[in-house]
Amino acid sequence: MEIVETTLPCTVTSPHAARVFLRRALHGWHLDRLADVTELLGTELVANVVTHVGGPMTLRMVCKGSKVRVEIDDPSSIPPVVRDPGVSEEHGRGMLLVDRLADGWGVDMYPEGKTVWFELDAASAAEVVRQGAT
Repeated sequence: MEIVETTLPCTVTSPHAARVFLRRALHGWHLDRLADVTELLGTELVANVVTHVGGPMTLRMVCKGSKVRVEIDDPSSIPPVVRDPGVSEEHGRGMLLVDRLADGWGVDMYPEGKTVWFELDAASAAEVVRQGAT
C-alpha cells in the first residue's frame, strides 16, 4: 500500500493544485488511465470544501494494487449531500458525480471534522472501456 498526501489552503486555486497532485501520484503508480475520473471527482470534493467549509484541508491518496482511494479531511461536521439539481441550476452536481462515477464513496465523521472519500478500481475501469469498445 502506498500513501501520498498534501495540505491545501481554502482558496480558489486549490482545485487546480489537487488535480496536479492527483495526476502526478497516478502517473507514479502507473495508473494514468484513472487520471481523468480521479481528477474530476477529487476536484469536486476540494471545491466543496472551498465553497461550503471555508477551511484548510488534507488531500490523501491511497493506492493498493489496482485500487485507488482519495480522501479529503476538513474541519466541518456537516456531511455532503447528493443532490439531483434541475437542468437550470448552476451548482449542486459534485456529489452526484461522485455517487455515479466512483466504485464507492462515503464519509467518516470525527469530533474535529470529517473525511469524505471515494474509491476507484483500475480493473473495473478497464472492463468498462472494453465493453464500450464492443
